[in-house]
This record gives sequence, C-alpha cells and structure tokens, in this order.
Amino acid sequence: MNLTFDFAFEGFRIIRERPKLIAFWGAITLFGYGVMSLIIVHMAGPAVAQTFAMFQSGKIDPETLNALNLQIAPAVALCAPVYILMSSVLVCAVCRVAFGETDDRLGFLAFGWQEIRIMAVRALSLIILFGVLTGISALAGLVGLLITAGNAQAAAGIQALGFMAAIGVTLWLSIRLSLNGVQSFDLKRFDLFGSFTLTHNRFWSLFTGYATAFALAQVVAFLCDKIIEAVQVLALGLNVTGEIRMPDITSVDSFLAPTSVIATVLTFAFVMPLGISIELAAPAAAYRTLRGKAKPQNVEEKAAG
Repeated sequence: MNLTFDFAFEGFRIIRERPKLIAFWGAITLFGYGVMSLIIVHMAGPAVAQTFAMFQSGKIDPETLNALNLQIAPAVALCAPVYILMSSVLVCAVCRVAFGETDDRLGFLAFGWQEIRIMAVRALSLIILFGVLTGISALAGLVGLLITAGNAQAAAGIQALGFMAAIGVTLWLSIRLSLNGVQSFDLKRFDLFGSFTLTHNRFWSLFTGYATAFALAQVVAFLCDKIIEAVQVLALGLNVTGEIRMPDITSVDSFLAPTSVIATVLTFAFVMPLGISIELAAPAAAYRTLRGKAKPQNVEEKAAG
C-alpha cells in the first residue's frame, strides 16, 4: 500500500475539525511542560542560562560545556518521566481521534491500560535510542584514541565522524520505531519492534513526512510567538522589540515574574498543543495507511483482544 504524503497534515485536519481539543490538550501540556520547567529552573537554571549564553556568543569551551551538562543532566533525567507520561496521554488521545472514535467529551483524554502501555513503549524506545547514540559515540571515541596514538586532532576528527554516524543510525532507528506506539495502541498489546515490518522500505517517505510536520509545527510556533509578543505589549506596556521577552530561568522567583508567566502560560497552553498535535498525528495517519501490511496474526490478535 502506497504511503501518500498527506499524512504529514493530519494534525491540521484534527484541529480544524475539532478546535476545542486545543483547550483539553493545552491543559495537559501546560501541566507537563510547567512541571518540567520548574524542575529545570530549580535544579539547573543558572547552568542552562550559561549554556544558552555560550552558544549565542559562539565561544564554546568544551570543558565548561561538559561541566554544565553534568549539572543539567540530573534535572533532565527527572523530567523524562514527566515527559513520557504527558506525551503518552496525548499519543493515545491523538490515536483515538485519528482512528475515528467520536466520544470527545474530554478531548479523547483518558488514563488506563492503553496509556500505561504506551508509556512503556515510549520509555523503552527512548532508552534504546539513547543507548545507540551514546554507545556508537563512545565506541568511536575509543577507536579514535587507540588508532591515532596520541594525535589529538586526528582523535577529535574520528570522534566527530563517529558522532555524526551515531546521529545517522539513531535517526534511522527512530524512524523505524516511530509507529510502535500507534501500533501498540491499535493492537492493544505491547509491540516494541512490530513497527519494523510496517516501515520496511518506507524510511524516506516517512522521514520526509515527519520533517514536513516538524517544519509546519515550527511555522505555527513562530506565528503564535508573534501573537504572544503582541499580548505582552498590550498587557504589560512593553516596547515592541521584535522578540518575545524570554523568561529568566536563573531562579524560580524570576521565572515566575509576570512577564515570564504570561509568555510561559500562553506558550505551554496554546502553542505546545498545536505543535504536538501536528507532530503526533503524523505517525498515527501513516500507521492508518500502512496497517494493511501488518501480519495476519496481528489482526486476529486485535480481534480476539
């Protein structure tokens, strides 16, 4: 069965037909991203701010960057379960509407075995992808040190090539695994690697569609940012600078200042659900088209379940 390119626009179709979903899904993203932001600011706010400043200046010190990453890593690790919970609930909601369910009283939101199953699938998928990325990078670094015999420049070159290869392999694997959550939802059973059958010989069509959905989400976010900027100007009397005033993440108190709260709440409650609906709906629509390729026993198991 051919995979048409229009699966990248599924999120727009969902929001156009049911705009009220933004209110329900926005409550989830506001809570999820709000909690994650507070964790990051409380545990590693100054380190994150210093990292952003380093990249903006273009003067990157590897040793300083590594030290900052070590400070940020525990906060990111603590945010991971929150993200997996939030995204799994939204994945299930998107699947319900994409597969034609009609009971949208709560925006297709629920929490049961389906959500728990998707949480397990997404958690293991992230662990696998992270393991592949770090494993290949570490292996390339070790090979570089052994082959170059103390030549720092050559070792750095091999490490850079290894990191690029790690990114490529991780990207390929992420595309091949991209339908496992939707498939597990549809079949009502845990299926981590069944996506490989559906995505066989479909890498480039899926990659192009996902990239398009991601680009569309960024365009939507950019346009919404301009609206938020206008709200800030009207509500707080700020000067029109052409940029949204970024929240101060160096401390919780500064992060919760009125100027930051307005931008943060509007972003998390309205911009994020729009972007997430576009990005999460693409795999659901792709699976809906490709599920005819699933093995017959899978269909039988779904009917039996």
